[in-house]
Amino acid sequence: MDLFENDGPDNESKRDQIIKYSAAAGASLVMIGILLYVVIGPQAGGALIILGVISSVVPYGGLSFLENRRIKEMEDQFPAFLNGLAESKRGGMTLLDAFESAHNTDYGRLNDEIEQVYNELSWGIPFPEVMERFSQRVSDSAVMQNSISIIIQSFRSGGNITHTVDAVADEAATLRNVVKQKNSQLKQQMMIMYVIYLLFIGITLGLYMMLDQLMGFGTQGGGAFSNIGELTGSSQNINYCTGSIPAAQPFCQISQVFGFIPEGVALGSEEAITNSYGKMAYYKSLLFTMLMIQGVSTSAVAGKITSGKAAAGIKHAMIMIPLAFIAFMTIVAPIGV
Repeated sequence: MDLFENDGPDNESKRDQIIKYSAAAGASLVMIGILLYVVIGPQAGGALIILGVISSVVPYGGLSFLENRRIKEMEDQFPAFLNGLAESKRGGMTLLDAFESAHNTDYGRLNDEIEQVYNELSWGIPFPEVMERFSQRVSDSAVMQNSISIIIQSFRSGGNITHTVDAVADEAATLRNVVKQKNSQLKQQMMIMYVIYLLFIGITLGLYMMLDQLMGFGTQGGGAFSNIGELTGSSQNINYCTGSIPAAQPFCQISQVFGFIPEGVALGSEEAITNSYGKMAYYKSLLFTMLMIQGVSTSAVAGKITSGKAAAGIKHAMIMIPLAFIAFMTIVAPIGV
């Protein structure tokens, strides 16, 4: 049974069921994570919250990728299927016989759809209704939807269905070639976006290392900026995570979730002030959050460009975000800890 075929309760496809159950499981993990965050601590709770979000998003991204690939493979076979249908009609076959002949031919991913069309026609369901159902099942493909719509209109108006199918087959093949050329050009744009994001990762890592030298995170010296403090008579060793700066508090919490500060150090303690752990926690978390937001945004734009849907960018996010995460946790997170 195909993942995208409606066979479940309330006419749900297995894909819809997987997405629904994964979302429910993810939401449950997030709720448990919030409870653990309050009762046990940021690291345990935060890890479970992140796991819950991943559990909700990854199945949808994987299934969307498989569905897009399925549609593209069907579009590749669609012109050949229409040509075969026209040849059968030209040979004097009825529509039912023509679809039976197509049913016995290998059209790859289209086989299941052709079989369903043939079965519905053999049950006596009118041809326009059968084709409208076919159109609804391939609603993500503009190529097939437009072609099927023309065939339905020709049948209803009493036109020569054979000539119509022939013309639609040629048009579908031409349109598919145009789409392939467009996708080839868009892939170049997508690769540029990947390169830009990799540069952004490099700049972010370099920026933190520069800040570390200037501000002396995790040390008592205060870094290069300590001399400025001596000249002005002001203290540069300010703890951003004592609660006096409300906007900094979410970033201070993020630092505890991902272990951006030494284990067992309280951000409001004297030790945190002396060693600039508060500033270190704030800047690490700020740059980390920027990387994640940029990764999500770039992925959404890449999905919109290549597939016409921002949601299709999940497959790009599954590449970009882990790259940024690994780079940050390997290079920046251990500094000063």
